[in-house]
Amino acid sequence: MLQPHERDWWDAWNLWNALNQGLQPQPLPPPVQLDPGELCYAIEPCEVRRFDGVRLAFGSSEGHAAAAQWRSIDNGTAVLTQYRVLMLGRVGPQTFGMPTVTRMWTEHDGIVLAYGEEQYKLCTPRPTWFDVLINQVAFNRRMDLVVPTFVTAAWRRAGLV
Repeated sequence: MLQPHERDWWDAWNLWNALNQGLQPQPLPPPVQLDPGELCYAIEPCEVRRFDGVRLAFGSSEGHAAAAQWRSIDNGTAVLTQYRVLMLGRVGPQTFGMPTVTRMWTEHDGIVLAYGEEQYKLCTPRPTWFDVLINQVAFNRRMDLVVPTFVTAAWRRAGLV
């Protein structure tokens, strides 16, 4: 039995391999009206968090780590298109545009989108899978997917590899 993060990696790995073999993601029926020419590629439950505050350093004199301070700002449904992630939440629709992202990375609990100094984390059940798909549909690129060894060990225990 895989843990949720191990299943996320499995889904991401399978999507990544399929994309490398030429699979083209197919549009889904959107839950709301989109702009002309805009297509929906994923619909996922999502919590949006905003980076709020300073990074706290902790640890010994030999090293330290930083913990980001995230504040939840909305819950709802994330709709991925080739141009944006449209968040349909309690506070109304919010758009996270892909062309204006200055940096993007995946953490264990979500995808961080940076817009200059502003940072938002989209916490979906499958953040790694969502990252692979965002890279493909929004940026037309395949990321280098390096699966952690503890995840491949779990796949072996489950008989998947």
